[in-house]
Amino acid sequence: FTWLPTYLINVLGFSLLAGVAFAALPFLLAGIADVAGGWLTDHLSRAHGLRVGRCYLGCASFLSCAGLLLLSTGIGSPVAKAILLACALASADFALSAAWAVPLDIAPDHAGVVTGWMNTLGNLGGLVGPLVVGFVVEEYQSWVIPFYITAGVYVVGALAWLLIDPATPVEA
Repeated sequence: FTWLPTYLINVLGFSLLAGVAFAALPFLLAGIADVAGGWLTDHLSRAHGLRVGRCYLGCASFLSCAGLLLLSTGIGSPVAKAILLACALASADFALSAAWAVPLDIAPDHAGVVTGWMNTLGNLGGLVGPLVVGFVVEEYQSWVIPFYITAGVYVVGALAWLLIDPATPVEA
């Protein structure tokens, strides 16, 4: 999403004002998704257990993000593409509360260390992602390939959610 304004303006042809508005939309929707996802992860965890409330929610959120990213590559309308991309970020952020809750579930006495590692590794992806997008666009003259790569990363992340057992502390 660091390249989103460039993509919206230079590739999809939005004016500067429209490009800025559509570049802000993902973050507005993500903020709403953060709160809604937090409510849902708590609700599902109480009603159906931690695995459903954390892992299945995270998996579904990431798979939805991947699907929306892929769908955006096949839509012709620039407005529809921008809205799908905004919904993709919101979908990924829907899992954010579950992601921050799992360290408390699995390591309540060391949640700070676990979240620190989680955040550090996530930020490494944030460091590499924009470099990969820039390289791929420059090398292959394609904006579609970065969306495929990002969707693939989210599919791997969705599968990784299924490997977590939030009901078993790591110290046990």
